[in-house]
Amino acid sequence: MRIGESEAAEATWQAYEFRGKPVDLCRPPRQVAPYHLRLDWQMWFLALRPGAEPWFVALLERLADGDPGVRRLLARDPFDGRAPTALRVRYSLYRFARREERSGGGARWVATDLGVIARR
Repeated sequence: MRIGESEAAEATWQAYEFRGKPVDLCRPPRQVAPYHLRLDWQMWFLALRPGAEPWFVALLERLADGDPGVRRLLARDPFDGRAPTALRVRYSLYRFARREERSGGGARWVATDLGVIARR
């Protein structure tokens, strides 16, 4: 799952990136030890629980406000510290690529888009 993404124009969205989540589908999974990235860890399990989790709603509110502490938890802030004008949440199902998929294009992950929840 990727979250964030602000609307500069009607069809232009920019993604916030998490430190441990697959963004580049060709990049191998990250090993983060002896610690884990708590926000990234929570994001893996968010899709397993239907409904709005209070911590996730608070995260979206802080991102919408441009909170610098929350932005530091992410790998990339595409807005250089400015608050986004809109947010949307995109759900994706990730799985490891099969051998033939990896040899065809080098992808280590395969992402299936499951939909978008828009918040403006």
